[in-house]
Amino acid sequence: MMNLTRPFLLAVMACTLAACGGGGSGDATTTTTTTTNTGTGTGTGTGTGTGTGTGTGTGTGTGTGTGTSPVSPVVATSSITYTAAAPFSTLLASSYSPGNLTAASALATRGRYLLSDQASVSTSANYLTIGSTYSATTGYAVASDTITSASTYRTYFTKLIQLVADASDPSCYRMDSHLHPNNAIDVDSNNSNTLKFRNNFGKASVAYGYVCFNYDTTTHLLKASKRYNYSTTTYAHTADASFAAANYYVKLQSGSYTLVSSAANATPLYFYSSPIDFSIPSDFNPGNTSIVSNAATAFQTKSVVASAVENPTTGISSRVNATYKSQVSAAGTNAATKTAATSMLASIKVSVEAAGETLRYDTAVYAAFRDGLLAGTLQSDAISDGVPGQNLVPYVFFTNEKDSSGKYHPLMVIVSYGNGGNPHGLQDIARPPGDGTTGSGYASQKVTRYSNLDAYTIGIPMKDYGIVSSVIESGLTPTLLSDTKVTPTAANATVYNYASTADNGIMITGAVMFPVYNNVLVPSQGAAELSVGGCHVGQGGGGPHCHADGYSTGGIHGIYNDSDYVGHTHPPLIGFGYDGVALFGRYRSSDSSLLGYSTTLDAWGGHNHDGLGYHYHADASVTQTLIGSSTTYTIRSLIRGAYRGKTSSLPYAFGVRTPGNVYLGGL
Repeated sequence: MMNLTRPFLLAVMACTLAACGGGGSGDATTTTTTTTNTGTGTGTGTGTGTGTGTGTGTGTGTGTGTGTSPVSPVVATSSITYTAAAPFSTLLASSYSPGNLTAASALATRGRYLLSDQASVSTSANYLTIGSTYSATTGYAVASDTITSASTYRTYFTKLIQLVADASDPSCYRMDSHLHPNNAIDVDSNNSNTLKFRNNFGKASVAYGYVCFNYDTTTHLLKASKRYNYSTTTYAHTADASFAAANYYVKLQSGSYTLVSSAANATPLYFYSSPIDFSIPSDFNPGNTSIVSNAATAFQTKSVVASAVENPTTGISSRVNATYKSQVSAAGTNAATKTAATSMLASIKVSVEAAGETLRYDTAVYAAFRDGLLAGTLQSDAISDGVPGQNLVPYVFFTNEKDSSGKYHPLMVIVSYGNGGNPHGLQDIARPPGDGTTGSGYASQKVTRYSNLDAYTIGIPMKDYGIVSSVIESGLTPTLLSDTKVTPTAANATVYNYASTADNGIMITGAVMFPVYNNVLVPSQGAAELSVGGCHVGQGGGGPHCHADGYSTGGIHGIYNDSDYVGHTHPPLIGFGYDGVALFGRYRSSDSSLLGYSTTLDAWGGHNHDGLGYHYHADASVTQTLIGSSTTYTIRSLIRGAYRGKTSSLPYAFGVRTPGNVYLGGL
């Protein structure tokens, strides 16, 4: 990881309150403000030979490629609502009613279903549901619940079951919870063969396992065929030769499910198709690649323990110097730390402007992003070593240090576990990255389908250092292009290949984003290696990082959704590049009334309008042809790759990984 230089680090650790400011309050993640900004566009576009770049500004281009102009001067005053995308917990609690459910005509592995005790849809029907009480030792209950007219997304997420066919018997299915995918249905032989959801794909404290079920489409009975034991040391499964309830049937009685020996005492159960489509979109698998049969590699353990990170006596907050400590006095959303952060933002603005410089954005943008990050909590038992309910980003604080020449370099410092709060969908990826086993081809490698806690301490530059006029102006090294042994030049560098070899920004969920291209210079989308949310876990393990925008109209798979647009004047704030440039959601075809809708995005996927300042947008306007095929698909970009924000004046090495990393003692 790239860290601040030691003199700058010591300043961060030692700055005094008198030198660094105070005052202010506020709690909302949505802030409306009136701003007056003057933007200037200078630079060189790209074109064949010498020509005029295209766009809203003026600029003469030289080089090769398609001409693009610098950002046009903007002198505007307007009311802009800065709104961070809502956390997954808000989405789960929002109303949702899909209408009538449809009976499943057949069962398929990886399919998601609701399991009812009635052959027709009724408000009195009981659906198999994962319980709400989490226990690291005993798991979740397998309970029953009805679906009323006052249903929410959580109503359905808790009832959705994913079937996974057994490798040795495709008619025998493991039954995983959709909301809590670390858990599969097992049997408690010490409690009258009651069914339980138990940890089968995480860092379990007790070795349980799962049952494999056969379903009779004539009798509608579920029968327990076999069972597998789960190892708490190897995180692998072995057949349970002593399974005493083999060929027992599932019975629903008094709100719980048990295994009984007689079919006459069993309960007929009926499968209904999921009303929500969780299938991988064609843009993320344009070649229609079939799901690989490679075994999943065990998740990695990075010794990240949230309770230790957030310990007020020995955790990271104890190592933050006195100037900034009030901003980290409590983890997650907190009124006192919000007041301290607002005060610091106000002080930073005054100090920077007094020195004749400016912040890149209004302080309301940073406040909204901070509050959105801290609001995220883990709603899905999907992280192998995570605990449902925990913070995803425990701390965000603002610093304002001087370099050796006396210039201020304010930073938004983010401490993150690198995961989102929703089900990650890694089990649905057609061809996930291999585990990188040395000397073996992909066919013999295990693949990444599990997530674990990561550890990031990232500093986002807040000062307006300007923007570049060509992709190679930033001097980034190494890049995806240079990593293939090609020396980047003005002729061969593009916004896609002149990009970080690792992450290039952080999203509102606390997960990091990567460039569109992967390490072999093709879009990850074309390699069929992304989840429905546009993410995957790489060879090194950790949290799912995202190469593409998972937004879909009417969907709930991305880091932002339709509800994040309601009542707002601009697409939602969803991330920040490590160059300090903000990332907002895409413009949809229905968004013609939103600010900036008619202002063309440049080659970097950004623009400037209405005094907001130059910023990126997630975008789906670029098409790509699949290698070796005539098939085309849409690139759903977050940050395309190359940075538009200037980085040459930053007081730390800007390079291969999280260039804004601020080392504060580690996580």
